[in-house]
Amino acid sequence: MQTERVKLFKENHQNSSEENLFSSHTPMMAQYHKIKQDHPDCLLFFRMGEFYELFFDDAIAAAAALDITLTRRGKHESLDIPMCGVPVHASEAYLARLIRKGFRVAICEQIEDPLEAKKRSGKALVKRDVVRVVTAGTLTEDVLLDGRQHNFLAVLYVTREERKNTSPFSLAAVDMSTGDFFIEAVSRNNLGSALVRLNPSELILPESILQTPDFFELFQDWKSILRSLPDSRFDSKNGRRYLENTFAVKALDGFGAFTETDITAASALIDYIFLTQKGALPRLEPLRRISLENVLEIDAATQRNLELVSTLSEEKKGSLLSIIDYTLTNAGGRLLLRRLVAPLAHTEYINERLDAVEFFTAHPQILQKLRDVLKVCPDLERCLSRLSLGRGGPRDLAAIAQGLQQTDFFHQYLNQQSSLHLPKLLQENLHNLCFHSDLVKRLKNALSEELPVQARDGGFIAAGHLPELEELRALRDQGKLYIAVLQSRYIK
Repeated sequence: MQTERVKLFKENHQNSSEENLFSSHTPMMAQYHKIKQDHPDCLLFFRMGEFYELFFDDAIAAAAALDITLTRRGKHESLDIPMCGVPVHASEAYLARLIRKGFRVAICEQIEDPLEAKKRSGKALVKRDVVRVVTAGTLTEDVLLDGRQHNFLAVLYVTREERKNTSPFSLAAVDMSTGDFFIEAVSRNNLGSALVRLNPSELILPESILQTPDFFELFQDWKSILRSLPDSRFDSKNGRRYLENTFAVKALDGFGAFTETDITAASALIDYIFLTQKGALPRLEPLRRISLENVLEIDAATQRNLELVSTLSEEKKGSLLSIIDYTLTNAGGRLLLRRLVAPLAHTEYINERLDAVEFFTAHPQILQKLRDVLKVCPDLERCLSRLSLGRGGPRDLAAIAQGLQQTDFFHQYLNQQSSLHLPKLLQENLHNLCFHSDLVKRLKNALSEELPVQARDGGFIAAGHLPELEELRALRDQGKLYIAVLQSRYIK
């Protein structure tokens, strides 16, 4: 039935160009079309009250992908306007399905209160604009991600002159959900191994590279995640200044030594995030260069045949990772995966890890204490990322307080074990830990015990924490009493 309706709508519109369809629309549909023109390669989620609605070809495509009802909203030149919609409160589930099927989605919100629009004019349209473009590589929400895997967005770049020889590519990658940001040099022979190791959700290249016949075969296996950008987006002259402004530093020298190609790739990556997030940037770790000299490169065929992270039938269950993964946190799961696909190849570093393993094996009480702490630790990296983009909620703040408190507990516990000689790796990680008791106390005092998912639901600030808020709450909850007191005073 769904297929028949899609077919019928397409037949109705096949003789009408898009330009003609939009030539004389209602004000609301004209607003929709104007916004849609700026995002032609995206499905447009157009906010209408408590629903995101899609129209025309977007509606046809989304209805088929989501298996939801395709209906109509009015007519244009005697033709039905295809329409479908999803509830705002359940939109994340639908977004996840669309992203998995390769769509990009532009989220168009009402950026004005309807009451304010009515003040301008009784028939004035509510102002709307796209606040975010959702793509596979820019996800931050837990419901859209696998908590135990990184979600890398990558940029691959090489200058026109370097394309003529065997110069390596600069591969910049960022996981917006954790803030991990790094760059590496990748030869053409090792490109496949690098991409298998990172497993990016989205791979961005300049248009000119994808149009170069010499590279057609090189990217054949990655067509499903490729996205091209105009060469003008890869600006080597202004890239360094762009990155310096992003990290609020006067020079990048403190982060490491980077070539101009590295800088161009990294700045193009930040620029893409800036574009899709409409001016917002997540919390990013300082840009770092990683070297593969100390790890073993595993090509795609070898990783697949060894069934390191998935079986030959593309299932996680039965893979080596599924057998050895006893980590208690999502962050630990991501770290184990990263180490499994890029195992160490240097004896010194291998022995450092083995020393740490030996320490915990010899001191099971410390191991158990650490596991008890980790069991209740939330995913701090992803909580911070959501908050930095304005997508976090009160529960993310509570999770940060809980995670930092547990970190302080374990830090204090280890400091009390003065008679023990900690292995080098554990000493380094302990040195990097800081005490956050003041921040934990502040968050716990400020937040209510029962927290809503979204800040807009209210009620997440603890009673008595802010006098101004308590006054407003009293007016809200005891309004009739205030009126009665005021009335009595006026009578007197």
